[in-house]
Amino acid sequence: MGIRQSALQRLRKNSISAKEIASQAWCEKQMELYITSPMPATPAMEKGAAFHETKKVAVYVPLAVEPVTWPDRFYRTAYENYTSLASLKEKGVCRELKLYGSIHGFRISGVLDELQMAEGNVRIVEDKTVMNANGFSSARVRSDTIQVSVYKKLLEDIKKKDYTFDNFASTYQPENMSMSQEFMDGLESIGVRKELQTMRGIYKKMFEEILAMPEVSDSLEIRYFDRSTKELVSNMNVTYSRETLEEWLRHSMKYWSGEREALMVPENEKWKCNNCRFFGKECTPQWYKK
Repeated sequence: MGIRQSALQRLRKNSISAKEIASQAWCEKQMELYITSPMPATPAMEKGAAFHETKKVAVYVPLAVEPVTWPDRFYRTAYENYTSLASLKEKGVCRELKLYGSIHGFRISGVLDELQMAEGNVRIVEDKTVMNANGFSSARVRSDTIQVSVYKKLLEDIKKKDYTFDNFASTYQPENMSMSQEFMDGLESIGVRKELQTMRGIYKKMFEEILAMPEVSDSLEIRYFDRSTKELVSNMNVTYSRETLEEWLRHSMKYWSGEREALMVPENEKWKCNNCRFFGKECTPQWYKK
């Protein structure tokens, strides 16, 4: 009998996102099927992306140089992280921060929505859009709480130096990435400082900015906005629990390591299947009867 493949090997992925870890709490099988059977963005998804982009550019101006290659885009992520972290110091708010880390030996990444200065500490805020004021349940809140808790862990690991720039550099090897000459000329033309024009330089600076910021609060906030009106319909204040998150991570990582298959929702949660495009097709739980 051969060695069991990890889910990452089987799905041809090299990292896990915070959103995927959270989605496992909603329906692990659905999360897997979204990876293996991607679909074009729906109008609802496009509205959600536009909502986040609007809030993002209200805080800082994205890098005014268009990337040509994948390394160009990888650089842009770090540069926009750096400018967003600068806005945390200047304006008390930071948006769309891409984080990197490691959990149980797996590469983890995620984009948190917002950091706010609050009573001398930094607070993580996650924004979600819903169809209406009744568009979320306790199960939805649990999944969203896991997502925002993973962001807290990733930041905490950097702050405690459990995950350092050297860890990041060893994994991603930014010094071996070559940006296009057109992109590098663009960085020079808009006056990006020389020491920040290299992949290693900009990512090292990003980690330094995270280390320098105040402590991250255990008080986390999840805000729910109406997808159509963009009005705030509810906000949840949750307290970060290392023990609760670690218990979930021990369970969820067994899927990624290949120790078990993706779990389908049990019969007492079958209401989750009502709007799932895979239900009764690619996904047929044991309790499902055609």
